[in-house]
Amino acid sequence: MPRDRPLPPDPPRLLRTALWVWGLACLGQALLALNPGYFSHDELQWGAASDVESWRELPWMVWWDVAVFQWRPLTFNLWLLVSHALFETSVAFHALWVGLGSAIAAGLAALLLRLGLTARQAVAAGLVFALGPVAVYVHGWVGTLADLLWVGCALALAHAVLGAHRRAGGTLSVFLVALVLTAAALMAKEAAVVMPALLALTWLCAARSRVLAWATAGSGAAVLVYLALRAPALMQVTAPGPYSMALGHMHGNLAKFALFPLQVSAFELQGFGPMKITPLLVSALLWLGLLLGMRRRSPRLALLLVLGGTLALAPALPLAVISNQYAYGASAWAVGCVALAWPALGRPARALVYFLALLLVWHGVNVQRGMRAVGERQAVFQPALAAELRGHVGVLKLYAPVDAAWQYRRFTHEVPAWRGEPVGGRVAWVHDAVESDLQVHPDGRLHHRKTVSE
Repeated sequence: MPRDRPLPPDPPRLLRTALWVWGLACLGQALLALNPGYFSHDELQWGAASDVESWRELPWMVWWDVAVFQWRPLTFNLWLLVSHALFETSVAFHALWVGLGSAIAAGLAALLLRLGLTARQAVAAGLVFALGPVAVYVHGWVGTLADLLWVGCALALAHAVLGAHRRAGGTLSVFLVALVLTAAALMAKEAAVVMPALLALTWLCAARSRVLAWATAGSGAAVLVYLALRAPALMQVTAPGPYSMALGHMHGNLAKFALFPLQVSAFELQGFGPMKITPLLVSALLWLGLLLGMRRRSPRLALLLVLGGTLALAPALPLAVISNQYAYGASAWAVGCVALAWPALGRPARALVYFLALLLVWHGVNVQRGMRAVGERQAVFQPALAAELRGHVGVLKLYAPVDAAWQYRRFTHEVPAWRGEPVGGRVAWVHDAVESDLQVHPDGRLHHRKTVSE
């Protein structure tokens, strides 16, 4: 947030920049947009739930039932509607997600342009965000609507606050806008509780303007009401599981979030375990070099990068199991901070930023390829499984190759049906091929044991 109020870019220039980012980001994610299948059990479960004659019959989530653990009425009800309309056409579903994610990247670029970057710098930053390993994972998996919604609300709030700051606008209107957008983000995902903290950090480090103070107050009011209503439900997880929490997880998870983006062969944070010390050490040194370069020329942005990135990740840090999408907001924040520091950086630091951007995009391409490969397998496996189940009595025992077993197990995990054919309770995975009725070929086809070796 600038201290002065320089003239903002004219609307046509702002629109051109946003459209360039949106178009190039969509093009750069063509592998995801044209994916013929799905990635995991979440979207398969919602696809089954939305398989009704009319949208009026959808199992809507009650908007005021705040006692449930995952109270995300905005996300779940929109997800039901989109699944009802598009689940039968996976390419249309994926194209929509890529379009939405690219729009968020375009919004980030437009914000950076309004904050003083050139159009070329803003476009580059928007594309690095959109094509990085975290964003392409979110844009390629249609189970991430919650992340698109809350980060989109946060970005919209940033634009609103900046516009009010430029105009020296009314503080009450900013308070109300922050209250509404934060409330909407909280109805999308719990991670939005960090929004007032990020606003407060920006106020402290960058501007200390009345507009930011009132925006922080409005966002904070929404979070306080949310926590008052939701605290009992959020604290109800006691048994071990992906949502169990412990403070002991925090330092390890923070290190994984920081080091994962530069490990170009890693696909998911969930499986990002022990690795060779050399690539991890190199990654740590690269990030340290960037921070030192930013600290020398733009210390406030270096501080914002570290503290803001940690705050954006805070809701996920205590979790037993972390995943790529949890870093979506932090990724946008980090790219924005580095981009804003760019004009002040010296040549060595700029060279390092170029190199890091190249690694991030390279990693993103690898993640895209992985997402596409899973989708292609699902598009073959799920119809084949449904066909086998139609004529099978009892539980069908399946065996999958070890290196792909996690993918196929996801395709049946708590999935009640596939396009009308019941699946839930009718499939069991075995660890020995000899015990199986059918074996899964690496490309998703199903074979009887006697034909596998042929």
